[in-house]
Amino acid sequence: MLDLTEIPVITRLFSEAMSLLETCASVAIVATLAIFAAPSLIKARENYQLDVVARQVAGKMQWTRIRAISRHRDCRIRVNSQTSYIVECENPDWAVEETIVLDRGFRITASASPEFHPRGNVGPTATLTVWGARSKTKRVIVNITGRVRVE
Repeated sequence: MLDLTEIPVITRLFSEAMSLLETCASVAIVATLAIFAAPSLIKARENYQLDVVARQVAGKMQWTRIRAISRHRDCRIRVNSQTSYIVECENPDWAVEETIVLDRGFRITASASPEFHPRGNVGPTATLTVWGARSKTKRVIVNITGRVRVE
């Protein structure tokens, strides 16, 4: 009777390995799964990127509100093109504090330019809409009390 401990290690590895046919079948199954999964993964990535950009806009609005409170002067966000917006503070005229350019493939529109006051409230209320590559949108809404939310 043959004892497996007497067979060299390399020979044992090859005897337990997959055949070429089994390897090709495994690769075909994995490739088929990748083909079906790719469109949903691409769509999920686009939705995630749109959500990230909208949350960055919301964060910048909250930061502008805090700036207005801490400096005791009015500050606002104004959309100046389809791909950028600016943060301005009154000193006594409106002075540009920061210009923010959106990532490539995203656009922004606004119903108004929300102006944050030293007490934290805002007037006028506004909705900033961020557009993704496939015309999907996320809305960043600021209400009269200065609350910012993303929908």
